[in-house]
Amino acid sequence: MLANILGSTIFYEVAGDGWPLIFVHGLGGTSNVWHAQRVGLAKVGKIITLDLPGSGRSAKNERNYSMERWADQVAALADHLQLDKFVLVGHSMSTILAQKCAAKHGQRISGLVLCGPLTELPTAGKEAFTKRAETVQKEGMIAIADAVLAGALTPATREANPVLTGLYREVLLSNDPPSYAAQCQALINGSARSEQANIRCPTLILLGDQDGVTPLSMSRSIAAAIANCRIKIIPATAHLTMAERPELFNAALVEFLAGL
Repeated sequence: MLANILGSTIFYEVAGDGWPLIFVHGLGGTSNVWHAQRVGLAKVGKIITLDLPGSGRSAKNERNYSMERWADQVAALADHLQLDKFVLVGHSMSTILAQKCAAKHGQRISGLVLCGPLTELPTAGKEAFTKRAETVQKEGMIAIADAVLAGALTPATREANPVLTGLYREVLLSNDPPSYAAQCQALINGSARSEQANIRCPTLILLGDQDGVTPLSMSRSIAAAIANCRIKIIPATAHLTMAERPELFNAALVEFLAGL
């Protein structure tokens, strides 16, 4: 479905009934990176997935994005769906906006799940993503897709499950280059450092044991900064944990929900 959320046309889907969970994808993704959660968890909760502005089936007419605005749009989507409280799940880039949302709208967040999280890009990361944005603008998504794919999935998955590999490659290639570059800039500018001390809800970090994009050291720093936060490692996964081992990922979410 499409809705106007704070001036942006946003696509979202709802599956199941029960405890509401809002899932937000990372850079280059769409709501369909959560398909295994949409299907697998619909029996235990109301699963809401959305395409961020500039991604998937949401509008791509904007050229300036920010973590602050995305965080407010997540809360506004919850208003649109008449959700008093919800669990918020973010992946990679969207863990920054998820932390901002949890700090600003804490009375509405029952729990926070950060998958492959980060607080902010280090200096080298900002330089790398500035270059990536420039490359995409000049050469298109084909110039970076395979490099991104290498970090998203483990070598074992890429070899044993070429269908998943190819489908995620198509997700990357389907991005609108100017929109992707603008989202890179939002990531470069984004930081949740000042919000972490203000996050009061129970928080779970889910991290792949082979995640080289957001390594364990980043998660440990986040867990130290957020009260009531714990880390769970998902084995045999890289950065796209929810797709590589959905059964373990979903079980960890169910366990987390049971403790709220």
